[in-house]
Amino acid sequence: MVAKSTPTMIEKADFVLRVLTFLAVVIAGGGWALYQYKLSGLDGWVNNITLETKVLPYHDKLRLLVIHVKSKNPRNVEFTLKSKLGDTFELRIRKIATDVNENTVIGEDDGSLIQKIDLMKSAEGEYQLLPSAETDDMRTIVVPVNTTVSLTAEMNIHNGDIKQGKPDTDFNSASTIVRIEP
Repeated sequence: MVAKSTPTMIEKADFVLRVLTFLAVVIAGGGWALYQYKLSGLDGWVNNITLETKVLPYHDKLRLLVIHVKSKNPRNVEFTLKSKLGDTFELRIRKIATDVNENTVIGEDDGSLIQKIDLMKSAEGEYQLLPSAETDDMRTIVVPVNTTVSLTAEMNIHNGDIKQGKPDTDFNSASTIVRIEP
């Protein structure tokens, strides 16, 4: 029969230190992960919008302006835009006036509105962006030559609050200017 030896004081201390080290690593790692999660906005939404354009010949003095509105969800959290909650995703096309003075600042919403396009319409009121997904919404409009247009793609998402009886939204947008040459 083999006699069981009782652990020595050093072996007991070694075991306790190993357990405490393991717990410290788990607690510190978990705390750091929670801190990073909170710091990054918990499960909030982020979307990177870019606009790419191309002008193609059409006929006579008209050109096709092809617009790609690209949305990228860089996070590992899915988010969905819902029309019924007040969320919107639209593309606005404005004609910039040609008779302004030198050094005049022209804003995104200056100029006459040519078209306002609801990018959620084809998604039937719900526009879902999966984690790390990218979408490309293409629209084409016929524009006369010698025209300068301002393009703005804007996404609004309801943040859960109500202000003055209306849904409060956070927004993200991208804009560019395109000159339609002959």
